[in-house]
Amino acid sequence: MKHLVFFSILPLILLSACRSVSQDAPLAPHMPYAQEKTVFLLPDNENSPSMKISLNLLEIAGNDGLRDCMYRVLYKNSSPAIYGDNLIATLEERYAAAADVWEESEPAASFSWEYSETVEAFDLGRVTQIRRTRYEFTGGAHGNQTEEFLVFDQTGKDGKTPNYVLLSDIILPDAQAALLRIIESRLRMDVGLSEEVLLSENVFFNDAIAIPSQFFVTRQDASPGIGFHWNPYEIAPYARGYVEMVVPYEELKDLLTDYGKELLRQ
Repeated sequence: MKHLVFFSILPLILLSACRSVSQDAPLAPHMPYAQEKTVFLLPDNENSPSMKISLNLLEIAGNDGLRDCMYRVLYKNSSPAIYGDNLIATLEERYAAAADVWEESEPAASFSWEYSETVEAFDLGRVTQIRRTRYEFTGGAHGNQTEEFLVFDQTGKDGKTPNYVLLSDIILPDAQAALLRIIESRLRMDVGLSEEVLLSENVFFNDAIAIPSQFFVTRQDASPGIGFHWNPYEIAPYARGYVEMVVPYEELKDLLTDYGKELLRQ
């Protein structure tokens, strides 16, 4: 069978059952916006393999500044409708390329693909938090899934202009080494690994853990903290699934910027 590399930006897998951190209740005022489409590999043949596309997006409620800020980051500065149309067009174009390598003698399941994207919003007081889940199946043993977290400050650093929050906004520039020590210690605790054993001798790929690109704010049990998230295959193999942890505010407070302390406490 010939193979086609598809969606290399999504090299991850569906293992949501492995999550260890609960999220807060969804933010009700935001309105769902859904798009669905089935694309046939051979447009003139409904018996050919097909790709099912399902988008469950959100129209953001609230003031214009917050909506514009979130749309800029979440939907590439467009509305969910335009973002969805553009994404579907891109998916159709990529799927059509598969027709050049498909042979009718091959199992149709290898080209019966799926793509879904779901956007959820969570209310954390001053913070509005987005979790975007992308799933794709392009044949093989299992599908691939990623989660992305986006943190927005509703009032902004200046008290009036909403902004997208980066980890560098809330962690001091010279505190990364200390943060990594905390992260590694908690990873070792999660898997029951002593300090004498190398991380690579257990379930992790490397002995040194990099600060993850994905973080989120949490207020579990009314106590603030920062969660860190790695998708499958980022630091550990398929069987480990998602890797997540929450570091409480008390452990982080000496590593936080003044803005970070203010944001987490509100």
